[in-house]
Amino acid sequence: MSKRASEVAMKVLPPRWRKTKDGKGKIDSALPVRKFYIRAYEQAEKDIISLIESRIAEIMGDAQPAPVLRAELRELIDKIKEI
Repeated sequence: MSKRASEVAMKVLPPRWRKTKDGKGKIDSALPVRKFYIRAYEQAEKDIISLIESRIAEIMGDAQPAPVLRAELRELIDKIKEI
């Protein structure tokens, strides 16, 4: 689970505490939806990175850019993956 996805999910779906049926504890009723949100957020990140990588591969394959541009595009992909 990525830290960013967790942080965004907590802002969008903060914990909603309620008592358990036996009244002895508390549970976060927003947790199941938050977990789904996190998985969807992470999948969206992967999809976007994949789309960018494939488009850059097309550009690099068609145009045969200079080595400097090729290195800059590779660096851009690496930075996007870090985010």
